[in-house]
Amino acid sequence: MEAVKKQNRAVEDGKSGNAELKNLEEEVTGLKTKVKQLESDCTAKVKAVDAAEANALALRKQSEGFLLEYDRLLEENQNLRNQLQSIDHMLSHSDSKKSL
Repeated sequence: MEAVKKQNRAVEDGKSGNAELKNLEEEVTGLKTKVKQLESDCTAKVKAVDAAEANALALRKQSEGFLLEYDRLLEENQNLRNQLQSIDHMLSHSDSKKSL
């Protein structure tokens, strides 16, 4: 009778061990799925970061180009103002000579 009880306990322990093993296998499968999803998310975010960095670089270069063009236009504007001032100065002198 004692031997049968021990054998019965061993079988029950084996069954509970199998159930626990099955639960662990299911957990491992779930975790593997989660890891694949996280890797996929990570890849997508890396691509998004790369695109954002490329966009930032393009905007930086565009900004530098605008700054150079602004400086050129500022210089051209100053040259035109100087020319206009010179012409105004010459005209004011010629008008003063005519009035004399």
